[in-house]
Amino acid sequence: MGLVEHPQMRSGEYLEGMISDYVKSNGKTNKFKQPHKSASARLVRILTCLQFAFAVYATFLIYYMSPSIDLRTKPDFTWATRIAHQWRQYIIPPHVIGHYQDQASYLVASEIQPIKPSDVCEKEKIDFEQKKSNDAQMIKLKRELYEEVLDFQKRKTNTETLPQLMAMKSKWDLRGPKKPKVTVILNHFKRKTLCAQLESLLHQTLPFHHVWVLAFGSPNELSLKRIVESYNDSRISFVSSSYDFKYYGRFQMALQTEADLVYILDDDMIPGRKMLQILSHVAGTDKYSNAVLGSIGRILPFRQKDFTFPSYRKFRSKEAGLYLPDPAYDITVDKIVQVDFLSSSWFLSAELVKTLFIETPFTFATGEDLHL
Repeated sequence: MGLVEHPQMRSGEYLEGMISDYVKSNGKTNKFKQPHKSASARLVRILTCLQFAFAVYATFLIYYMSPSIDLRTKPDFTWATRIAHQWRQYIIPPHVIGHYQDQASYLVASEIQPIKPSDVCEKEKIDFEQKKSNDAQMIKLKRELYEEVLDFQKRKTNTETLPQLMAMKSKWDLRGPKKPKVTVILNHFKRKTLCAQLESLLHQTLPFHHVWVLAFGSPNELSLKRIVESYNDSRISFVSSSYDFKYYGRFQMALQTEADLVYILDDDMIPGRKMLQILSHVAGTDKYSNAVLGSIGRILPFRQKDFTFPSYRKFRSKEAGLYLPDPAYDITVDKIVQVDFLSSSWFLSAELVKTLFIETPFTFATGEDLHL
């Protein structure tokens, strides 16, 4: 095979023909060059994978050899942990590890120290003792009016003593299969009685479902919040606002409950340990299922000619109404009494709370008499 140069053939064409002829004659040599390139690419890929694996290994090794990691508490489930156990002793002395771990434990303990109720609770003694009236005529008038009310209610609806009430059939009987859920709402402003209330509620014969501590416009908001947090009980919540919702706020909050019954307490009321059991039992009877129960109530006085109501302490006036119980006139309550409105505490079914807002209040500046 050869290439005969034509006089008119260019030198470039002559060179191209030589190369082409050379490639054809050496085809076997070219076939052996391809496998060489493929082997080189495979080697590069293998080295890249090994480099990545070493980087991962080094990262785990450095992490587990850190002084802040206590390998004694880690499960021995990886090769990195086992290697770190062997190598860390050579790199970091044991006394250095112990020093850092002890220091870290001290910092965690000092930063996350749990607050106990005894650390933040404030006590306030409420003097419930009232002045005794020494006016014999006034005592006589009030006692006579109270007896008239009791006699009238006994003839109309019958009034029961506490043992008689507890003997009545109730769907919320503590011995029954179904226990009621009671949400307790504690309305606080300035008094330091929250701890006493919570301690009493935590030892009730009928456990509560939830306790909501309200602080609307209270100057003691921060201290009240710390007290709630110190009990560390998921059932006890703190609700606050810089705006003072006044007397309606506690009842508006009661609309949100998912419980069967609601018990609303002012900050001057500390319930006895059987209070939830007794009130729930009475509320579960057919007779008092639609009643609002409480501990303090008032029977309104007779309306005057000018459509006003005199004070219940109007001097020597039988028409001034009654405040029950009233130690000033030696009036104690040993039977259930129907009153015009309650004060300081309200116990009712969750459904009844809605009826308080059927009518639009004439004003939000009223007190406990609102429109109950």
